[in-house]
This record gives sequence, structure tokens and C-alpha cells, in this order.
Amino acid sequence: MNGPIAFGRTVRALEHDSFRVSKLILSLALALLAGWMWWFFEATVPQYETAGDVRIEPNRIVATFPVRALERVRPGETGIVRVAGQTIPARVSAVAVQAVGGQVSAILLPETESLPPGVSGQTGEADVEVERITPANLVLRSIGRRDP
Repeated sequence: MNGPIAFGRTVRALEHDSFRVSKLILSLALALLAGWMWWFFEATVPQYETAGDVRIEPNRIVATFPVRALERVRPGETGIVRVAGQTIPARVSAVAVQAVGGQVSAILLPETESLPPGVSGQTGEADVEVERITPANLVLRSIGRRDP
């Protein structure tokens, strides 16, 4: 085949192609990108402080956090306590700094009327939700920039 004949056939083939499949794939890709961008800038992701040392007392839960948590754990925040295979929803009622060791103690009160039977006196761990942040802010914070 020589060049001009092949070029003419190519031009005719392109003129008769509607690019319908290509346009559909491009539209789906743009919609997916738009959805991801919305999630990245508008959705919120919870951030938690975790206490590995939790004591269950008769009417309350005492959680010990590292000292860096003093600025983040506040009264009124929600938490989840895991002990003896059970999950107990709770709310922070008070926060104090321990004189010895400089750790932060938080008193959590269970959201239910009372603690489940058999957990008093046991130890476990607790997660307290300290803030909700967008993924974009999280990325900026991790690279050392301020929140937008």
C-alpha cells in the first residue's frame, strides 16, 4: 500500500467513527474524579487519641493518655472503651494532669445507665474522638503546613 491511499482510508474511518465509547469512558472518569475531589475537600474523617491504660471502676472509667493528648482530649467528647471483649460507648466528663509521670487522666462516663456486669475492676483500652478533619487538611498537616 502506498501512503496516499492509506491516509485516505484512515481519514474516512475517522470521519465515520462517533467516538461514543471514548466519550463515555471520559465522562465516567471525570465523574469519578469530581466525586473524589469532593470527598477530599468536604468529607470529614474522625481523629482519635488512644489510651492503652484504662481502669474500669464501679461507676466510671479512668483512661490514661500520653501528655500530648492534654491539648486534644476535652470534656464532652465521645469515646469507645474496649474491655473483656465488650465495647462500651462513653463520654469524657473530666480531664486532669497527673503530678507523677505527667500523664493525662480522663474520666469517662458510660453512655448507658450502668456498666455491663463483670467488667468492673478490669483493664482495657479507649479511643476518644478528638476532632473531625478533611483529608485535604490531614495531608497539609502531615507535610507540615497549616490548615487551609
